[in-house]
Amino acid sequence: MNTTHSYNDRQLLALAVVIFLSPSLRLFPSTSARLAGRAVWLSALAAAPVLLLYILFLCRFMGCRREGEGLPELFLRALGEKAGRALLFAVPVWLLLYAGFVLRSGADRLITTIYPLSPPAFFTLIMGILCLIAALGSLRSILRVAKLCLPLVCAILLLILGFALFGIDKTNLLPVTGRDAVPVLLGALPVINVLSVAVYLPCFAAGPAPKGDHFRSYAAWLLAVCVLLTLLCASVVGSFGPELTARLTRPFFSLVRNLVFFNSLERVEALVVTLWIFPDFLLVSLLLFAAQFCLRLALGEKPSYRADRRLDMSGRRWLIWFCAAAAVACGLLIAPEPEGMALWSEKIIPALNMCFAFLVLPAVWVTGKLRKVF
Repeated sequence: MNTTHSYNDRQLLALAVVIFLSPSLRLFPSTSARLAGRAVWLSALAAAPVLLLYILFLCRFMGCRREGEGLPELFLRALGEKAGRALLFAVPVWLLLYAGFVLRSGADRLITTIYPLSPPAFFTLIMGILCLIAALGSLRSILRVAKLCLPLVCAILLLILGFALFGIDKTNLLPVTGRDAVPVLLGALPVINVLSVAVYLPCFAAGPAPKGDHFRSYAAWLLAVCVLLTLLCASVVGSFGPELTARLTRPFFSLVRNLVFFNSLERVEALVVTLWIFPDFLLVSLLLFAAQFCLRLALGEKPSYRADRRLDMSGRRWLIWFCAAAAVACGLLIAPEPEGMALWSEKIIPALNMCFAFLVLPAVWVTGKLRKVF
């Protein structure tokens, strides 16, 4: 493996910012509003301490890497040859299922907001092909796309929040009393769920990187994201109220639909919905890359973080095609009826993600410590 090919924190954090927008606007703030009510706008801030501890854990975990190791190689060293390979075969199952769900969720968003008569299979297949092309290249290309998208996506998001904050009704947000403490903590659970994805997935992209204290930069990123989610939640709940927000499927895009920009009646919902294709694209591309890397490593290959020719099938690179096909298949099979999306979005995927983020990864780290290989 090329050990000189590494990525700095700024590149990985740019990727994390963009990919967190895909799950966050799906679950937040509607799911949190059901749990926290009027005080839901405080949920993102309440989640910050738990997420800071999680970032500290991941920094310690990734700090155990040796020369030329990435996160998948840590799995092997922590668990040993047999158990490590078993985990490397199991992790892609979750990653590809999640990739398929993101493809299906993105298709559903386009259908319900712009193309109501279109079949979800069309959008799932097209996005799957685009993500396959990205996964066949290098991580550097994916990171470059993230850096290019970041200013545009953030500018649009801040513009929307800027207009929305002027129209909020304070009675939808206040008063907040001590009785709201427990509901706010419950409302923080969806925030922890969606942000944990953006925290651990870039670890698969980190590759062989120089050691150092990365906690400060990641902690600053987390606090900025929590503030952004707080403003987003205040805008949505302040505009619609907690009861309506809890019933809306995509409250952020409903907010965009009701905004009027610069005294114009022109709506920009279609533009914003289309722009959110980029977070889905980057998230699925990263999931495909991580899944194929784990599978190839489990089969004894030495996959590289460097660029390879897209049509090169050496080193079991055909597994990239297999992963893309599996993700698309999951996207086609998940919730064939729109009514089933709520179950996948609010229960199945969040539960599996919490298990991987807060059970599997810590268990690997603890095992490595007990075996004294870290």
